[in-house]
Amino acid sequence: MNISPTKTPDRITPAIVKGCTQLVPSGIPIFVERAQEHDALINKCVFNVKNYLLSNPGEMVLGWEIAIWENVLLDCIGHAVVRVDGKLKCITPSKYGDTKLLFLPDPSLTFDFSEKMSRMPTTQVAISTRPEVKRLIEIESLERSIKVKYPVSTQEIIIGGQDAYELQRLAKEKQWTILMVILATSDHTTKCLCGSGKKFRKCHRSAMESMLVER
Repeated sequence: MNISPTKTPDRITPAIVKGCTQLVPSGIPIFVERAQEHDALINKCVFNVKNYLLSNPGEMVLGWEIAIWENVLLDCIGHAVVRVDGKLKCITPSKYGDTKLLFLPDPSLTFDFSEKMSRMPTTQVAISTRPEVKRLIEIESLERSIKVKYPVSTQEIIIGGQDAYELQRLAKEKQWTILMVILATSDHTTKCLCGSGKKFRKCHRSAMESMLVER
């Protein structure tokens, strides 16, 4: 089963605004259109913008790309866009084919191009107060604390030894925690995350419950 809990939101809700203030107290999230450059690479936003500005006017703006898991959390990924004549645009392609992103400018973010270990930050902000959501965010944080110790090679991180074992353990726990979060935060109106368009209770709910019982 392929599930995609987080997505670019269709609108800016009070929950999104409240979550964003936890990252940038005075920040205002805005939708930014994607106008990708032909040579821009996925997940290389700061380098895409740096290369773009070598031959085009504008300035780099750092902030957060905001995705939402409805009623659960905000997934916040450090991101770079271009400001030209007062307007923001994103030149980096989306791996999901999105034509826009929700962007939260954050003047406190920096990126050191001279440091090979530099990477944009990632964090999650809870919308739900359920303990399963809190644990999921803790697992994500533990995974990042391991991965940041290793340089990225050809867009992949090569990890070995005890750290590799710990990441495997965390990945397994995360898999089950995600199932628990889905079951705990879904009601009779929730659509299934598999993308079928059906109600969750009439689609994958029984299968997920069985997976947890058989764990």
